[in-house]
Amino acid sequence: MNTPSHLLPLFEPIKLGSVEIKNRIALSPMAVGDGNAEGYVTEQTIAYNVARAKGGVGLIVLGGCVSTERAWLETPYRGCYRLDIEEAVPHLRRLVDAVHACGTKIFAEPMTSFGRLGGAHGGTTQPIAPSSVPLVIPEESFPEIMTVPGGRVMPVPREITVPEIVALEDETARSTVIAQRAGFDGVEIAAHMSYLVTSFLSPLSNRRTDDYGGSFENRLRFLLNIVRKTRALVGEDYPVGVRLICNEHLAGGLSTDDCVQIGKSLEDAGVDYLSLSDGTYENQRLSVPTEDGALLEHGEPQAFKKALRIPIVVPSVHDPYLAAETVARGHADVVSLGRPLLADPEWANKTREGRVDEIRRCDRDNYCILRLMTGLRPHCKVNPEMGRESGPYPLTLRQRLRERVILTGATTAWLARLGHALHLEPH
Repeated sequence: MNTPSHLLPLFEPIKLGSVEIKNRIALSPMAVGDGNAEGYVTEQTIAYNVARAKGGVGLIVLGGCVSTERAWLETPYRGCYRLDIEEAVPHLRRLVDAVHACGTKIFAEPMTSFGRLGGAHGGTTQPIAPSSVPLVIPEESFPEIMTVPGGRVMPVPREITVPEIVALEDETARSTVIAQRAGFDGVEIAAHMSYLVTSFLSPLSNRRTDDYGGSFENRLRFLLNIVRKTRALVGEDYPVGVRLICNEHLAGGLSTDDCVQIGKSLEDAGVDYLSLSDGTYENQRLSVPTEDGALLEHGEPQAFKKALRIPIVVPSVHDPYLAAETVARGHADVVSLGRPLLADPEWANKTREGRVDEIRRCDRDNYCILRLMTGLRPHCKVNPEMGRESGPYPLTLRQRLRERVILTGATTAWLARLGHALHLEPH
C-alpha cells in the first residue's frame, strides 16, 4: 500500500550521528515498570518493545535505565533496568537483538540520578541535589486525572559533594560503555524534568558557589563532563544524544533562550542530536499535554532548529498529519511518541499505509501515568494489551486486596479511578 504524499516526510531516513534510522518516528523513553527485582529486562520488556518495533517505528529509546548505583537505590519508579552493572549485559543483549530483528534501531537513556525526586526504594532515604532546595509540586501542576490536594513537597535534599559529583559523572560514562557492549545503537543522556542533571542547569535549584554553580558555564559543567567522559569512552562514531529540557516555564528559571544556549554548547561538545522535553515536575502538565503539538505552538523546537545544526527530536505530536507537517516544515527532524504508541503500537505502520483512520488514538486520560506514579505497571484504557504483551500480568491489585486492609475514602476514590471494582465489607 502506497504512503499518501503528504505523509511521506515521516518515512524518509535520517542519520543520528553515524547511525541511519529508517524513518522519523521514535518511541519515547518511558518507564513502563517491567524490569525484574535484579534490574534486568524481562520477557515482558522484550515483548513490549518488539510490538512497537514490528509496528514500524524507526527508533526505540529505552527509558527506565539507571546508570549509577545511586539511581538504582533511589528510583521512585518500579521495574527500572540497570546499566551500571556488567551482569546486565546478556539480558540487555536479548532485547537489542529482538528489536534489531525487526529492522529497528534502539538507544538507551542513562539516568544519572533522580535527584530531588529520589525516593526511599532500597534504603536510600534522603534525595541529593546541587543545593538543599526541595522540589515543590503544586496541586494544579499534576497531569489530567491526578488529584493531589495541596500538591506535594518532596523531602529537603542533601547538597551533593564535589567528589560525589565526579563519581556520578564517571559512573554515567561507564554505563554508556555497558550499553554499547550490549549492542545498543546509541545513548540518549537524560537531562530533563527535575532530575539531578537538570537541577544543576537551573539557577532555581542550583545555588552553589563552587565550580558547579553560579555562572552559566559552571551550572553546565556537570552535564558537559558527562558528555565528554562518555565520548572519550565510546569513541567518536558512537551516537550520543541528550534528552534536554527546552523551557522551565518558571520565573527566574531556564528560558527557551537559555536552553538553546545549552544546546549549542552540547553541539560544540560533540552531541549528535537533542531530544526536547518541556517543563519540569513543578509544571508537569506541560510534559504530558492534553493539546496536540503544544510544544510547537510555544515555538521551542523552531528556536532550536534555527540555532543548531544537529537533528532535533520533538515530543507530543500525536496526529500523523501534524507530525508529517512538522518534519516537512523543518520544525523538527524526528517525532518522539510516548502515549500514542502505548495506545497503538501499529501507529507507524498504519500511517505509512495511509490507514490513519484506523489508528487507536490516545485519549490523553493519563491512566498510564497514574498507574506508574502509584507504584503499578502502566496499562492503557484504549489498549488492553499494553503492559501484557508477553501474557497476563501475574498479580493484579485486586488480587492483593483480597487480604484484609483498611481503606480511607480517598483511597477508594483513587482505586476506582484506576479501574478496580471494590467490594467493601464491615469488620
